[in-house]
Amino acid sequence: MTSGAVSALLAVLFLGYAEGLRRFYPSKQTWLRIRSRHGRRAARAMRERFEDLADSGIAPKISVVLLALVAVWIAAAPALDKYWYEVAIDALPYPFIAVALLRAPGSLRKIAERIRTYEREIGEDPERDLGDDGPGPTDLAL
Repeated sequence: MTSGAVSALLAVLFLGYAEGLRRFYPSKQTWLRIRSRHGRRAARAMRERFEDLADSGIAPKISVVLLALVAVWIAAAPALDKYWYEVAIDALPYPFIAVALLRAPGSLRKIAERIRTYEREIGEDPERDLGDDGPGPTDLAL
C-alpha cells in the first residue's frame, strides 16, 4: 500500500510537470537557443511534430484503455486475494496519468502556438513552406 501512495505522489508530480510544460515551455530564450544551435528547419520541424502529435488523437485512446484496465484490475481484486480498496490504492496513480494524457494534446497545441508566435515576432511567416532556400552547405562545398 505504501508503494501505491508513493506512486500516486509521483503521478501527481508528473501531472504538475505536464502542466508546467503547457504553461511555460519553451521560453523565448530557449526557443532562440534551439533555433541557433539546430537551425531554422529543425525548430520548424519541432513545431510541426508537436502539431501533428496534438492532432493524432492517440493520447485520449491510450488514457481510455488505461482507465479500462484499472477498472478490470479493481474488479479482479477477489482473484488477487486483496480487498478492492487495496487494489484501488495501488491503482491510484493511473487516473492522474490518464488525466495528463488527456491534457497532452491541448498542451502540445499551446506549445506549438507559442512557437508560432515566436516565429511571427522575429518576422517569419509560420505558414510559409521553407521549401528550397537555395544551395545548402553541402552543395556549396562541392
